[in-house]
Amino acid sequence: MAFSFDPALSTLKDQIRLRLADTASASAVFDDLSIEAMLAMYSYDEACAQLAESAGAEFSRMASTVDNGPVKYQYQERAAFFTGLAKSIRSLAQPAPGAPEFTGATFGDMRHPDLRCYKTD
Repeated sequence: MAFSFDPALSTLKDQIRLRLADTASASAVFDDLSIEAMLAMYSYDEACAQLAESAGAEFSRMASTVDNGPVKYQYQERAAFFTGLAKSIRSLAQPAPGAPEFTGATFGDMRHPDLRCYKTD
């Protein structure tokens, strides 16, 4: 698995790794290609959210607790963390610099609204 992280945050990939707390090569959750693929398909914030959901799904498939002597892993807590992180990222998402702000509202000519789905009888 190819892993790289530049603490100078010179690329969006590095910024995503920092935001997802995936900066240590020994415990990396994502490889470079996965992050770059998400960035190719989605905006920065949505790529972060998609990756967080992916990690949450991966950890939710693992045993809830693995106890190996002095080391104990709680994978369900990791799943909940990444799922909550995805939700948080989406709630704080901002438009890219220079992009129009998305308000969630659609637009069109309101003088002649489309009323085809309403019954008038």
